[in-house]
Amino acid sequence: MKFEVDSWYFFKIEKVSDIPEKGIYYVLFHESGRKMLLNAQYYVEYNFKIGQTIECRVDKVNCTGQVFLEPRHPIYGEGSIYSFKKLSIKENVDKTFNLLVKDTFGNIMEVYLSDKDEIADDEYVSLKVDKIKKGLPSLVLPIAHEIESCINYSETVILKVIAIISENSEDYYSLADSIGKTTSRLKVKHYRHYGLMVGSNCTCKIIGYSANGLMLVEPENPWYKIGESYFFKVNTIESLVNLEGEEEKNLLLLDKSNNKCGVRLSVEELKQIGNQNEVKCKVIGFRKGRPQLEIDLY
Repeated sequence: MKFEVDSWYFFKIEKVSDIPEKGIYYVLFHESGRKMLLNAQYYVEYNFKIGQTIECRVDKVNCTGQVFLEPRHPIYGEGSIYSFKKLSIKENVDKTFNLLVKDTFGNIMEVYLSDKDEIADDEYVSLKVDKIKKGLPSLVLPIAHEIESCINYSETVILKVIAIISENSEDYYSLADSIGKTTSRLKVKHYRHYGLMVGSNCTCKIIGYSANGLMLVEPENPWYKIGESYFFKVNTIESLVNLEGEEEKNLLLLDKSNNKCGVRLSVEELKQIGNQNEVKCKVIGFRKGRPQLEIDLY
């Protein structure tokens, strides 16, 4: 059976397992025979029980082939609008604002505002659930943000790092355009190795827009260019089951900043690699600061 990213599937909670150095996980069983893991720490308030059948979305598959599931939230549905209790508004050093609200389980959530006057001075505020991730709703204003129709998603722009801010316990680089307007945010944990600092400029490729109206960008990598081939250090080779339920070999490599990059291998490619300590790969793209690779054996 083939699993599709962003599609929903039913799983039965078979047991709870304590995995060394990782933590407590639910072991989920699908009728196709596939078993998957779900990190239990994010879903304490869901009150899952062994033997219960739950519905999960295939959230993503990372570069090492690991499949991530997101169970359906017991209260909130993605794309729907709900009322949240407003706690406060804080001003960030980049002159943007964060609205603090509380969800149904008492989690404090921060919502990006370009201007504090975007919401009324009421006790409750209506917000749209953009996505659920690790049991927490990602919230945005329900109004649609205008996106320039003339934007070319293959073009590059030069943006300036104007601040490092925190939102929902995550640190971000705040990027501004030539007139000082905040246009983008990048998670610090994904790009710390790029050497970005407040006051520095970076060349970025536009890849889209987020639900809150900020531009999504991928900064130019300091070491690699798309279409070029480089040697990467071999970390390990592991077996995995892909979304089609087929067993594959995944070669884990280390880039220049020692981040892991995954490359799928055919049986023939695995034979050609043998016991090499380095493997030549072509860079076909970037995602969250990591090069996306394909084997270049010729």
